[in-house]
Amino acid sequence: MNALTMSAEVEVALKFGLELLKRGAMLVHSDAKPYVVNRAASEILNRKDGLSLSATGIRADSASDTRLLISLLREAIAFPQNGEPKDSPICISRKMGTALVVRVVPGPELSQWPRTDARTALVTISDPVMAPAVSEPELIRLYGLTRGEAAVASQVIRGKSIEEAAEGLFISAHTARTHLKRIFLKTETHRQSELVVRLLSTVL
Repeated sequence: MNALTMSAEVEVALKFGLELLKRGAMLVHSDAKPYVVNRAASEILNRKDGLSLSATGIRADSASDTRLLISLLREAIAFPQNGEPKDSPICISRKMGTALVVRVVPGPELSQWPRTDARTALVTISDPVMAPAVSEPELIRLYGLTRGEAAVASQVIRGKSIEEAAEGLFISAHTARTHLKRIFLKTETHRQSELVVRLLSTVL
């Protein structure tokens, strides 16, 4: 088997693995340029809302978000032994809808793959609006939520306001806010954006 054939087979295997994930995923080099991208990540990048792909690599709409993302990529690639950087996951703001939740972890080393850098970072992107339905029993198991709290949390994860969540669950806004306060306590979070990051990072 020649090197080119081996490279093609490895690329197919990596793409297949990324497609199995429930969210956008890509392997990225230290220059912020993705090498392998799954379909969900391609859709998010093509919308150019929050994240996009330029000639210089992955970029966020906000310069500060871009700097933080690149910093996380470099840290994950340079120090894979440390695991996920402490500032990951992060929220990437966008013009439409709730923020994207981006997680950066050390990716596989591709030293045997011709024409690539050896080290990569695995970047996953969760779009709360496009996210699959979160398992409420899993939220109950992981965080000790009640069924009512889990139902509200599931709505919040999908980008619903507390008023929209209440309407969808046929409960009063007051009850929904009470549930949300208890969810914050049980998940050790303080804001809805922080809650979304925490829950998407653990149940998807």
